Amino acid sequence: MKKLFFLIAAALTFAIAPLTDRLGSVGGSLALVGLGVLLAWAASESVNAMAAGFGALGAFGGTVLATVSPALGAAVLVALAYVERTMRVRDPGARVIHVGGALLGGGLAGALSTAYAPAALSVRGVAIVVAAVLVLLPLLIEADDPTAHALDAASGELRGPSAEALRQGAELRRSVQDAPLDRDASRRVAQTWRSLLRLAEARTRLQRNARPIADSIPAATASTNAASADAASANSPSTTSGAASTSTTSGAASTKAAVVDMLDQRIVEHVAALTRAYTAVDTVHAATVGLDDAALRGVDTVGESLEEASQAMVEVRGAEAPVQRG
Repeated sequence: MKKLFFLIAAALTFAIAPLTDRLGSVGGSLALVGLGVLLAWAASESVNAMAAGFGALGAFGGTVLATVSPALGAAVLVALAYVERTMRVRDPGARVIHVGGALLGGGLAGALSTAYAPAALSVRGVAIVVAAVLVLLPLLIEADDPTAHALDAASGELRGPSAEALRQGAELRRSVQDAPLDRDASRRVAQTWRSLLRLAEARTRLQRNARPIADSIPAATASTNAASADAASANSPSTTSGAASTSTTSGAASTKAAVVDMLDQRIVEHVAALTRAYTAVDTVHAATVGLDDAALRGVDTVGESLEEASQAMVEVRGAEAPVQRG
């Protein structure tokens, strides 16, 4: 279904792009940006800001370069629309092939759609469909699911139980794309995946902020201790203020540690719940397949019928043999 949506988006792009000059400078530019963003979202298989940004950049670059060569402009448009997906290709060699396929497919599609733009409507329709199919070339390269890629990236930034749990979640996501879920189960599982992504984002934000805070605590503590010593020598009431500041810093650190532990626990629980859910689905599906013996019964019935027919033929043959000898 997602590939079909991308095919439709590519066909719309190469059908409308040659006609945008009729909309004026402003209308044509907005139409091209919209087509670029739509193509990027379809290639990314998700609606996200990164894909939208590269799609808009591809529309701009493609429009500028199309004045030099329509094929070059279309190649840049398609390559930039695929950038978010290219980043999710795990093998570096395959990533290079992915980029090359996007440039080649986009260039051929742009040349084809431009060459047949003045042709009859039926011929132009065929050219647009062929151009859209050519743009699908990079999809032959396997790329990570967006959710699996996000979980894997988050696990690389973290340490401790949450990092291992997120790695397991990414591997689980890669292996359950075709799980036979009904509508209600699919909705609940999708909600759990989204919740896991939010937890991973919150946990990585805390991890990124941990180093600056950790670096500032020793300096703040040393400054507070120095201020406390000077205040004590001068018999100043600042000693009480310094102690309160130290207590506040320690309280903030302990609160943050408690939140980190809570997030780690929730991440582990979410991955465990998803694993149990998919294991149960696979078990039920396997049991259903094992209990479905309709084909076996059908073959047994056919076998019994043939055996009975052959036995009847033997019996009839045996009964007719004495009569023929007489």
